[in-house]
Amino acid sequence: MARIRAVLRRRETGQTAPRDPEKGRYRFGGWQLDRRSRRLSDPSGTQVALTKGEYALLVAFLDAPQRPLSREQLLQATRVHEDVFDRSIDVQVLRLRRKLEGDPSTPKVILTERGVGYVFALSVERL
Repeated sequence: MARIRAVLRRRETGQTAPRDPEKGRYRFGGWQLDRRSRRLSDPSGTQVALTKGEYALLVAFLDAPQRPLSREQLLQATRVHEDVFDRSIDVQVLRLRRKLEGDPSTPKVILTERGVGYVFALSVERL
């Protein structure tokens, strides 16, 4: 009962709980990612399946669009397995590129920055 009263009291005073970042949506280049349902939709609206690692990597890119991210930063963000190797992030990026890019051999969404890491090149809109 106390919990219900607290929610009603906050609602009456106009105070709401801070927005949960896990419940947002992102839109980029016609694509849309819904973090609540963990679903990715392509520009035509078709659902695209993502593995846990691909999802974590995409969220890391969407949280830092148009900024170079090092392999270490991406490894920390994806931290799916504890015993990961430096090159494993390259494999994850390749798999994500195959799903997002029209032609993964000439990427336009996830670009490689030599000596630095990777950059998510599209602008990202948070919904």
